[in-house]
Amino acid sequence: MRRVLLFFIDGLGVGSDDPQVNVVASGDYPTLALTATRRPSSRSGLTPVLAHGVDASLGVPGLPQSATGQTSILTGVNAPAAMGRHVSGFPGPTLRAILAEHSILKRIREAGRSASFLNAYGTSFFQTEPSKRRLSATSLATIASGAPFRTLEDLLAKRGVVHDLTHWRMRERGYDVPLRTPEEAGAIIAEQAMAQDFSLFEYFETDRAGHDQDAERARRCLSDLDRALETVLARADLESLAVVVVSDHGNVEDGTVRTHTLNPAHFALWGSWTPQRVPERLTDIAALCYEALGLPGGAPGGPGGSTATSAA
Repeated sequence: MRRVLLFFIDGLGVGSDDPQVNVVASGDYPTLALTATRRPSSRSGLTPVLAHGVDASLGVPGLPQSATGQTSILTGVNAPAAMGRHVSGFPGPTLRAILAEHSILKRIREAGRSASFLNAYGTSFFQTEPSKRRLSATSLATIASGAPFRTLEDLLAKRGVVHDLTHWRMRERGYDVPLRTPEEAGAIIAEQAMAQDFSLFEYFETDRAGHDQDAERARRCLSDLDRALETVLARADLESLAVVVVSDHGNVEDGTVRTHTLNPAHFALWGSWTPQRVPERLTDIAALCYEALGLPGGAPGGPGGSTATSAA
């Protein structure tokens, strides 16, 4: 039975081959080295089945943003079209409703398959009253599914990871947790991905580094991601696990601006499985995962994805 790992990286587009502009083009991060003319590879010689940019604009003018882009990935619904614009930050009522109805985690669990979010949450999240929590698209997709959130206990027991992989951000926030290497985090992701049908991991420090135009932090983030993903590819059984690496929009691949970009979003499919339909847009990612899992159907509303209900 095929499994799927959705490895989500915020703010990573397909940019120039010029390393002076695009830190990804330096050649230092081979598993992420998708640029205008280059394709990723692992240090062991693996290459992805597919690797190309996917449309993050989805027919809506303006710079693609996180709330609508991530909702589109996690539901197959054209969230910018539903909103009439690209929306940044955390999903509001309309996007929350789309995630509640069409969450990929929800649909997979309703089909009788196992699915969960691998990111662990700190104690402050659980101590905050639910109505006051700032919830990301990934959190809302998890809530819709009924799957439990992973806790600090899960993190320390190596049943989960945090978004920064090595705990550097967690420690900055005052959590007394030991540092972890990217390889250790990658090994946990691989083990958890092989233990269930569908797994989701989210990393968003790349987007923060891009907004700050912090090249040193961008290199650190990309190095951590590259080493963790390299470990996943080495430790998991790629005959039975499809690893889908995708972003919501461009940002860190263009160091000349602080904003998001109009570049295509990063997409790569690793493993031995080849899909019948090649993804071209963010709204195709959910359908790709369903196909890999052998579940019927695809994105709501067909190849372009549903626009759901328009927002005011």
